Amino acid sequence: MSITQFIFIAVIVLGASLIQALFGFGFALIAVPLMIFVVDLPTAVVTATTVSFVSTSMQWYESRAIQVREMSQRLILSALVGLPFGLWLLTNVDARYMKAFLGCMVLVGVFLSIKGFDLQRLPVSFDIAMGAFSGLLSTATSTNGPPLVFLLHSRKYTPHEFRAVLNRVFTISSFLSLAMFGFAGKITSESVSLALVAIPVMGFGVFSGIKLRQKVNPDHFRNIVVWLLLLSGLSAILNAIFV
Repeated sequence: MSITQFIFIAVIVLGASLIQALFGFGFALIAVPLMIFVVDLPTAVVTATTVSFVSTSMQWYESRAIQVREMSQRLILSALVGLPFGLWLLTNVDARYMKAFLGCMVLVGVFLSIKGFDLQRLPVSFDIAMGAFSGLLSTATSTNGPPLVFLLHSRKYTPHEFRAVLNRVFTISSFLSLAMFGFAGKITSESVSLALVAIPVMGFGVFSGIKLRQKVNPDHFRNIVVWLLLLSGLSAILNAIFV
């Protein structure tokens, strides 16, 4: 890869990690659709998963005092069901279809992020279904956030609880996804090189995001995030069609 491509990846990671730290989600939703303009989808997925694992681990430690164990455990256990199916999709389905699927999932995330749903009366089985779907997306596209964001937003979790649950689930899911990628031979020298470049940049983005949480109006910044997600989703679909 050229220096320009490495810089492009670094800028993507910086912006995505900043948003992740502010809101608890959004890293892979932004990073993967943009990364696939310079690397293939499996490399983008493995790189984003590696960086996300380090990022969410840091933020899990930062939010360790928040008690959200029951929901976190429920989602982690249900995600285990979906992980193998996502790996099968990544391995066996044409990359163009996966890019289009990724773009559609991002657009679904955009739609869900701007809609309010009251699902507090739905049974625990709904949580399990969203966790399993998140696991599938974790290994298929590294964008396992939308189902969980939808669920926690609908369950009326506070911002602190919201971030705490997501960081716990994302950390475990990312770790297990990486183990599966390694077993399937998907971890390449290119993905390792990209991750080594991206992780220090991610650290700066997370640190900055944590510092800015109290200074940024979430309602205003939320609009910016939605537009970024919309553009990244459209870019993934266009990439699948024309590249």
